[in-house]
Amino acid sequence: MVHNGQSQTKSYYSGDAVSFQDKLYVATANTGSLELFKLENKELKQLAKIRPFNQTFNKPGNFYDVKLFPRGNRLFVYAISDFSLYEYEVTGDQLVFVASQKNTYWEWYNRVDRFGDRLVTISDKGVKIWNEALEVIGGSNDIVNKTAPYNLRAYNNNQVLNVLDNQLLVYSLDKNETVASIPVNYKSNPGNRQAYQDASGNLYLVDDYYTKKFNLDGKLLGSFRHLDYAGYDVAASGHSNDIYFSNGVGVVKLSQDDLKLLDYRFTGGLAGPRGWAMGLKAVSVSGRDQVVVFNNANILVLDDKLDKVAAFLATEQEDSVSTENLFLKLDRGFGGAGATVNLSGGGYFSNEDLVIDFAGVKTSAKVDTRGRFSQSLTVPSLPAKVVDIKVVGVSSQLSYSISFNIQ
Repeated sequence: MVHNGQSQTKSYYSGDAVSFQDKLYVATANTGSLELFKLENKELKQLAKIRPFNQTFNKPGNFYDVKLFPRGNRLFVYAISDFSLYEYEVTGDQLVFVASQKNTYWEWYNRVDRFGDRLVTISDKGVKIWNEALEVIGGSNDIVNKTAPYNLRAYNNNQVLNVLDNQLLVYSLDKNETVASIPVNYKSNPGNRQAYQDASGNLYLVDDYYTKKFNLDGKLLGSFRHLDYAGYDVAASGHSNDIYFSNGVGVVKLSQDDLKLLDYRFTGGLAGPRGWAMGLKAVSVSGRDQVVVFNNANILVLDDKLDKVAAFLATEQEDSVSTENLFLKLDRGFGGAGATVNLSGGGYFSNEDLVIDFAGVKTSAKVDTRGRFSQSLTVPSLPAKVVDIKVVGVSSQLSYSISFNIQ
């Protein structure tokens, strides 16, 4: 069976961004691939673009959501696909597979997120909390949003924000109940909308008419009338007392205290046609904000003055999936210790790093754009016997083996 490369027009509407070792990293899974980017020299450089591989059906699958999670001096990347949670680590400019966990109770994950300092998955069955060993340690079956699971968000370990229909619901994990229900105003189905909560517990949300600030009692503390377009997301500055919001046509910067207008930028033509500002992240890098906008036909990075820093444009390029069955070949299947043999193969992801295990002796290799490679190996010093040579794709975890007779 041949695994077909897949081509599609990409659309970016959500994702994640963090500052790690004073560098901006951005990730999204909107196209079915886990795409990871790093901002370098005003260029949003794509570090990885991978899909999961479904061993059962022998074909590539889809990722649905991704979360960046710095822990100390390590940057982890979590992604979900069907019933599985995947863990990767960014090592240098490489995305390295760490582990995956597939549930056995047929819970289809819609999202992966970070609630405070805890990793969570979100599904129609509620929220599950995971530890670093990818074990479920808690959660709630009462926190659900079947029509728009993206609308769930939390900024601490206790309270979860949920934009559902025309309400902003605040759910307490400690009390296991909804502690606030605040009416908001959307013209149409409120998908892809999120609220923000500051350290004092105040709530910020942009509906289709106003950006609003509430306390937990539901009292309106301030509002800003925008251009009556769809209100999508609110993000706080990483170093100042400002907030940003997106409303399709652009991004607006307000004072967090009184929602006074500070700046704005239309994003429709900043990085080519079809710009439409939806998902939004504000990250502090070197003491200044980098505002990441998931802008439909591109991912846009703005500075704290809302000037363009960089952009990654949507294209119709093939995903990094295998285009043929896995295979390995040896120029000869036997040899003595110290002899040189040539191993070649294919079926791996385009430009993927490989680990070759020759009876316990490991070697690195890299495939070309077609997913193929060729590597010279030295026969290890072992007693005469038949051993395996195993080749594993670092990103895809695709693996294949071939036998070799040590004489």
